[in-house]
Amino acid sequence: MPENVNTSELVIDQAEEAEDNRPVMIKVDHVSMSFNMASEQMNNLKEYAVAIAKRKLFFEEFKALDDVSFEVRKGDVFGIMGTNGSGKSTMLKIIAGVLEPTKGTCQVNGNIAPLIELGAGFDMDLSARENIYLNGALLGYSKQFIDENFDAIVEFAEVEKFLDMPLKNYSSGMVARIAFAIATVIVPEILVVDEVLSVGDFMFQKKCEDRITELIEQHGVTVLIVSHNNDQIARLCNKAIWIEKGHERLQGDAGVVCRIYGGLGGRVGSASSEQRVFDALCKTSEVREGEGGHFRSISSSSPTGLSVKMVADCWGDKPMDRLILVVNNTHLNAVVGNSVAGAYNAPLVSVGADDVDDSVGRLLYEKRPRSIIVFDVGACADWASRELSALPWDPEVKFFAAAGSTAFDYSLEVFEWGLSKGIWRESSIALIPFECVPESLVSLPFLYAEGIPALIDEGNRGFVDNSLQVVRDKHISGVFCVDQDFLSLLNEGNAGQADIALADAAFVFDQARIDSADRDVLAVLAPYVPSQWPYLLSSGCYVGGSSGMLLLLDQVNLDSIASGLDFLDKRRESINEIIYIDGSVSFDEVDKEMFSAMLV
Repeated sequence: MPENVNTSELVIDQAEEAEDNRPVMIKVDHVSMSFNMASEQMNNLKEYAVAIAKRKLFFEEFKALDDVSFEVRKGDVFGIMGTNGSGKSTMLKIIAGVLEPTKGTCQVNGNIAPLIELGAGFDMDLSARENIYLNGALLGYSKQFIDENFDAIVEFAEVEKFLDMPLKNYSSGMVARIAFAIATVIVPEILVVDEVLSVGDFMFQKKCEDRITELIEQHGVTVLIVSHNNDQIARLCNKAIWIEKGHERLQGDAGVVCRIYGGLGGRVGSASSEQRVFDALCKTSEVREGEGGHFRSISSSSPTGLSVKMVADCWGDKPMDRLILVVNNTHLNAVVGNSVAGAYNAPLVSVGADDVDDSVGRLLYEKRPRSIIVFDVGACADWASRELSALPWDPEVKFFAAAGSTAFDYSLEVFEWGLSKGIWRESSIALIPFECVPESLVSLPFLYAEGIPALIDEGNRGFVDNSLQVVRDKHISGVFCVDQDFLSLLNEGNAGQADIALADAAFVFDQARIDSADRDVLAVLAPYVPSQWPYLLSSGCYVGGSSGMLLLLDQVNLDSIASGLDFLDKRRESINEIIYIDGSVSFDEVDKEMFSAMLV
């Protein structure tokens, strides 16, 4: 996990449990484990000896574990989880007696079968038959015991046909199968399992899991499991501990720990943001998508499919006088397209560059708009002219071609065309630097709701001067921008003819507008990664036309998640519904539970 993730202990406020009189099988008491690592690389023994002689051999201390404590009682299935390098396997080796802790104590009460580093002690030149006896002896089994259980070991490992083949010809999965079969042929008091269930094929993993379940349910074996599989820990274990960078992060009920780990594990952010998300996860009830009609998803595997679903959801049976089609190969089209769509109060649909998708075709024939406006015909000229000119009701079609134009010239052309048509709702304009992709996307509902045009360019001094010249020439009274740095440049060059403000691109309406909305306010949440933007192309008309607010959230950034939670929490009285937009990326169930709880 990156360094900026907090590793201090998290505490779940839980009701005091009834006294547990079951015997303690494993007691880990303030265990720390340190290793000395050479600060310089030594390539051979000679370099090592010279460094010792010159007293230039220095070591750095690495703490694999730092003051970790927990108890495992008889009959518990205890999970240990954490990201790679967190100290999980080191802890198991201490419990198994392979390592002695640097500080603290580890007490084990009962015989233990460690499934750690399966295949360790095998001689790869010997056959499977010979290695069964060899490994059994290492585990303390007598020859008579192995003779009595040999057939059971072979049957479980599924290696009957390969018994006399050298192990070096086996796959790693086959070796692991033999090792697992040998280790579990007896019924131990304590079974220690380290990522065993991740080896071999799916069917054998299921077989291993069933064997562990049998030992638990029929023999009351205490089990300690390390796994990277969050679902596996939640399914098999009743208690769990999360260790991160050697530190104890959280322990308690396995379901709770797994849910919290699913919400925080592997994500980056400040300690305060992590605490905010942690508190939200702890308070989240078992809310599921679709329950009560408060939260749902709109998802599709293609930008066009998602776009059509958005239009269908917010337009329903309403007539469609105009339809805006936007080719999804640049966010420039999304910006100017949403501006025009908002001015006309028309839906906007994403289309591909090669052909009209069947879902778009069905929408066209169902709604039969009398006017169709296409943005970026340069990429789709062939099909656009062919398909749209052949529509039987002969709609008016307007093409805007971005090919060969600068972003500024293209957006200026759309702006002046809108002026000639008198479509802009007020004397305002939005200025958007082309490179500000996330800011552009979250501004789409704002542009749609306000019905104002946008000028787009690189965001340099030349753009500022050109944009302000347009403002003066066209007598624009209000200017909005979505970038703070760009706002500073604008204010430097402002001649006073227009009010210049930073548009709050995180949402469409401010609180006053939300309070006066004629319908319940919805919050639309979408994960943001660069590849996601074509899926959000129609979010402007969907959110802006629905008295809603759009939040783009970086799913791996706790600062982003925390700010989203705060935003929704402050406005929870106004929000009636949360909708998740899932395209190329989607929110996981932990995220959905956490944000949906804002409505509970």
